[in-house]
Amino acid sequence: MALSVLPGCVRLSADGPKRYLLGTTTFKGNSTIRDGELEDLIPQKPNRRFLGLPIFPYLALYQAAEVTYSKEDQQRKLTALTQEYQQKTTEYQNSPRQLKKIQRKYGRKIARTKRRVEEGNDFMRIFGEPPVYFSQDDVLKNTEKIRGYLFNNGFFENKVTYETDTSFKRIRITYMIQENRPTLLRDVRYSIADARVDSLVQNEKNKSWLKTKDRYKGSSFEEERIRLETLLRDNGYYGFSRQYISYLVNDTITAPQTDSLYKQVDVLLRVENPGSEGTFTVYPVQSVQFEVLPPGNWPDSLFRKDTTQYQDIRYIFSEKEFSPRILNGKMLIRPGKLYSQQDERETQRQLSLTDQFRFVNYTFDTTAQGLRGYFRAIPLDKYQVSADVGVNVIQLQQAPGPFANLSYKIRNVFNGLENFEVNLRGGIEAVTGFNDGNLYRSQELSVNTSLLFPQLLFPAGSFRYRFGRFNPRTQVGLGYNYVNRPEYARSSVKAAMTYSLQPSPVTFFNLSLLDLNILNTTRLAPEFDSLLSSLQSQGNNLRNSFLRSFVSDINFTFVYNTNSFIGPPKNAQYLRVALESGGTTLGLFPGQRDIINKPFGNLQFYQYLRWNVDYRHYWPVGRRSSFVARVNSGNVYSYGVSSVPPYEKYFFAGGSNSVRAWLPRRLGPGASPPRLTPSNFSVEAPGELLLEGNLEFRGRLFRFFGDVNYALFLDAGNVWTLPTAKNSTPADYAPGDFRWSEFTRQIALGTGFGIRYDLQYFVLRFDFGLKVYDPYRQKFVLRDFSWQKPFSPSQPNFLNFNLGVGYPF
Repeated sequence: MALSVLPGCVRLSADGPKRYLLGTTTFKGNSTIRDGELEDLIPQKPNRRFLGLPIFPYLALYQAAEVTYSKEDQQRKLTALTQEYQQKTTEYQNSPRQLKKIQRKYGRKIARTKRRVEEGNDFMRIFGEPPVYFSQDDVLKNTEKIRGYLFNNGFFENKVTYETDTSFKRIRITYMIQENRPTLLRDVRYSIADARVDSLVQNEKNKSWLKTKDRYKGSSFEEERIRLETLLRDNGYYGFSRQYISYLVNDTITAPQTDSLYKQVDVLLRVENPGSEGTFTVYPVQSVQFEVLPPGNWPDSLFRKDTTQYQDIRYIFSEKEFSPRILNGKMLIRPGKLYSQQDERETQRQLSLTDQFRFVNYTFDTTAQGLRGYFRAIPLDKYQVSADVGVNVIQLQQAPGPFANLSYKIRNVFNGLENFEVNLRGGIEAVTGFNDGNLYRSQELSVNTSLLFPQLLFPAGSFRYRFGRFNPRTQVGLGYNYVNRPEYARSSVKAAMTYSLQPSPVTFFNLSLLDLNILNTTRLAPEFDSLLSSLQSQGNNLRNSFLRSFVSDINFTFVYNTNSFIGPPKNAQYLRVALESGGTTLGLFPGQRDIINKPFGNLQFYQYLRWNVDYRHYWPVGRRSSFVARVNSGNVYSYGVSSVPPYEKYFFAGGSNSVRAWLPRRLGPGASPPRLTPSNFSVEAPGELLLEGNLEFRGRLFRFFGDVNYALFLDAGNVWTLPTAKNSTPADYAPGDFRWSEFTRQIALGTGFGIRYDLQYFVLRFDFGLKVYDPYRQKFVLRDFSWQKPFSPSQPNFLNFNLGVGYPF
């Protein structure tokens, strides 16, 4: 190995030799083991750089703040505080109340000062990053770690050395790796004395982590132990543990001369019988008892207990009664069945998802005949009232305004685990008038009620109880919404019935066979009515949103989501598919229009088909960074009684969750020019076809009561209208119409950066988008941006500020 130290250190220690900062770590020679696996073995990470450049802003901030920091001064303060605290506690030792206040007060001060002694002042800790120095002892330890990791992954004859050199006053480390020939599994045999256990293992052998001709991996041996433990515990072996599984590896096999490129080992997997018992015991479930305990910590003696036997399960209720028939669908541990660890955990999960119990606990007693299962649950409060207030933050042409939410929930309404909830929301905002720059008051009031059943409400007998393990739900909802703005006053009434299933923690199905909406505009300002007429003559059907309308649809949604959004980034995916058919029953029962019009007058009806697919992929990049890619597309097609869909069913592009360089819902359609009011305010640009994509890199800046993160993004997309007929010449097409020959030149492109303040329970997001390619002007427009007035909408290209809550995708 070679150690190259060039002149030019970063700092001198007061009483020792020069110390060099740690540089990058690279690996050479490894062809099978990935760099990422080896990087995880190295605990020392160099100081963070800016965009991969040799610029270290966090270290610079730390060293700048260190100039005014004195560890000795902080140590003296800590000593003085400790002495003062001891004096105060002695003085007030006979006053418990005062002593408690002193302990709390000085406890915080001492902890804060101690942290400053150990980690530096607040600026150094929050915004800076302490220097990470090169240590040859650490490198030697890491070399041994790499050797051990390679050995554990089948490279028994590996060699690892290292070389160093100095660049930009930092020592870079290169680990030189020789994997040499790998070790393969020649034969995998099993030695299991218990015949039934052996049969179960052999039947599932194709799922084994240990297969012949696979490379030797130490992790596979532990994974196989976990798999076999789970397999046997799911087949009645309640007391089985992985400690009964051991391996015998024979590495003395001499490979034929023709196979000298790899080494071979034989593996014997042994399942040892437990002690003197001789064989493992299979436990059938003998009995199951489900008990709802008294709420809180009230003693049992204060409540009368009711006992019910339903399908061989004993239910005991204290004060509150729950439908045994509904609970029965959640109980997967059942008398007569063999014990299953999967059923045990799924039963607890299903009971927790009912939103009826504060916690669910379970225990099992073993008997000569089998297992006795005891499930105990403490119920949540039957009545729950919650309220929250806040400020609405609307990005476009609006000022923040207060809002208030009041929610009232009743649990177990009909003793069948149903939940009834009422939500009342009211808000006031200051909005900009559509034809001037003045601010006006906007009011919104909404009332929504829902009744949630933990089953699928179908009239077909027992069918409704068959999906207990899939968290079935039926939600019946009724809502009213009223908006009063300077331009209009509008109300809507909605009724819906929705079925949902959750087969697994990562999949979700939602089906609404009944979704009815009645929209009514009670007031239109004359100037606004004139604007709607003008827009309609230009092809913008915004007027349809203000007609008295009846909208009915059937919709289906599927969601697959492996992203937890909690903890460090991980490789994950998100897929959402939404299908919708509006006005379907109008074709089947045309007479219903007359029936609906009788009580409500002449209403606008719609018939349309709509789909939307949203896919996202998350890749971790290091411990605190990730790369996210997203594709979002959709289409709406109108037919029948109306030539257009409801305005709410159109697609829009632009804004904080779309192409962020454009104002919300103002991009497109196609190459159409922006539609402006006489006062030069842009209006929304609806489209029938949507195609957009986003790329975003997310990283961490520092921590200040929460994580302050950053993002660099690239957005692309647009919306288009669909041609109404087959056009023969380009002149027949409108600028917003979709054409295969033109759509690539009509993809808007924007870039930018963002700051996200992650407080765990919510994320406050600030994104700044800049146009790169404008489809209307059909040219790159970065040169049109001016730093003199970066946020001024009057210039052709400006930084568009997006304020949002939560991540954009």
